[in-house]
Amino acid sequence: MTQVPDRAAPELDGTDALARPSVTADAAPGLWPPGLSTGEIELPGPADAASEHPVETSPEPRAVEQISPAVADAVAPSLPHDAGEDDAVDPVDLAVPLSGTVPTATPRRGGRNLWLASVVGTLLALGALVAAWWDPLAFAVTIYAFCIAAVIEWRNALARLGMHVSLPPVLLATVGMGVATWFGRGEGLVVALLVASAGVLAWRIVDDRIENTLADSLVAILTLTWIPFLASFMLLMELSRDGWKLVLIVFAAVALSDTLALFTGILFGRRPLAPRVSPKKTWEGAIGGAVFGIAGAAGFAYALLDGRWWVGAAVGAVCVVAAVLGDLAESALKRDIHVKDMSSAIPGHGGFLDRLDSMLPAGAAAYVVFALLLDTL
Repeated sequence: MTQVPDRAAPELDGTDALARPSVTADAAPGLWPPGLSTGEIELPGPADAASEHPVETSPEPRAVEQISPAVADAVAPSLPHDAGEDDAVDPVDLAVPLSGTVPTATPRRGGRNLWLASVVGTLLALGALVAAWWDPLAFAVTIYAFCIAAVIEWRNALARLGMHVSLPPVLLATVGMGVATWFGRGEGLVVALLVASAGVLAWRIVDDRIENTLADSLVAILTLTWIPFLASFMLLMELSRDGWKLVLIVFAAVALSDTLALFTGILFGRRPLAPRVSPKKTWEGAIGGAVFGIAGAAGFAYALLDGRWWVGAAVGAVCVVAAVLGDLAESALKRDIHVKDMSSAIPGHGGFLDRLDSMLPAGAAAYVVFALLLDTL
């Protein structure tokens, strides 16, 4: 018969209770716990339940098969297309282009028609030069018409990857940069760019798409900086003293560099210039184009700027470098978005942006050199 001790056993914490074994009637005197008379045993307590009544914890054989689908659904990163605007993942299906876009040109199997490209390029250059010689306003209209077409091409190309550039604010900003440059010169252009950058972000408040606001706004700002902002430097040159002459020198440097680089590369090209970006461009072609571009700009400057050929040589040098970098930059972007040409609007050249890729950075670089050497600011 079990005897209950007269005094309560000392309180023990859970750790001691689990670590020390309970004493039975056969336990020898002197064993834990102290204070019990001979023949007395300690009553089992709650701490003994874990050892006396083990709980079966092994899962059933089919438990993993039942749980796995639920876990997979819970951690899946995709969201349904009707996800709300505060969802962390963009629910837009990138495989579906935005509505109202024009498909970009499909890659061609063969190369360009060089004679067709030369003829079309010459006609475009002559048209722009005639406008520059005839009237600055006509030249401004021509330049920004090209910019608007290039912006639309770029927007349509990005739409294939699910990127969204809202046309209303970007087109309005393009025209606004032209107006600001016409009336405010360089200061007006810089202010217009800053206002336009804030405007494309504010437009997202009323736009029909709120997802990817940060990425789409940055792409819109890149569009404004790359196309109408750089093109506005051509208008700044046109508005300066002897502006049409400066524009002619820049056109000559870029056109001769591009054309002669192509033919020099075909004849003598061996070492690739940037194989990961544009495998067909070679160092030999780039050097040949640079020589002819600098020489051509120096010759036109000698004839148009009272014999100051060195001004043309300096402008030609920066133009050929900027033109090559601009061409490679657009090639890298087109490779990233998986297009060959921005469009097929210009026979032999692709799109308007494909024709402007060299001229845009070259015009900005030439304006700086002219400003330093001729004080045309």
